[in-house]
Amino acid sequence: MLTYETIRRIAHDERESSGLTSIPESFFHDVKEYLDKKTEISKEKEDAWELENAKVVLKEILRLREKKILLAAFNFVSVGKTPENLTPEENEFFQKVADCIKEFQKKRKEIMEGKEEKKTVLAMLSDVPVFVGTDMKNYGPYKKGDIANVPEDIAKLLIDKGLARKIEIEEEKKE
Repeated sequence: MLTYETIRRIAHDERESSGLTSIPESFFHDVKEYLDKKTEISKEKEDAWELENAKVVLKEILRLREKKILLAAFNFVSVGKTPENLTPEENEFFQKVADCIKEFQKKRKEIMEGKEEKKTVLAMLSDVPVFVGTDMKNYGPYKKGDIANVPEDIAKLLIDKGLARKIEIEEEKKE
């Protein structure tokens, strides 16, 4: 059972440690139960101060851990070191952040090396609802007659389905 003293100890340990400290896997569930219980008790008693203090300390714990997870994701992408002491929820957050960093670094490298993704300009022949492309980005919605600049693979799909046609653009020649 999570107590106010336990929350304060976790906050102290988190402040003092450069890495993530070990907390129960059920920490977020336990926090919810603790806050629910204290909210109910504070309605009946005069110990609402403990509830308010606990909320402040919990926000600090979450802020510190989020910051450490962001740094851990960057380190993971840079040197491959996997962080320890992540709860399941934090591990999911870590994975998403690490994936975003990898994708950003890949795009940045492509741009710097002149390998920027080729795009195709299309005229929409009919309405197209929002959809997720092969790059996991959202495209659309498009209305009939809209012009869109999309990656080549997505352009091919829209053209093949008869939803769009390619527009040829003449590029200015630099002298």
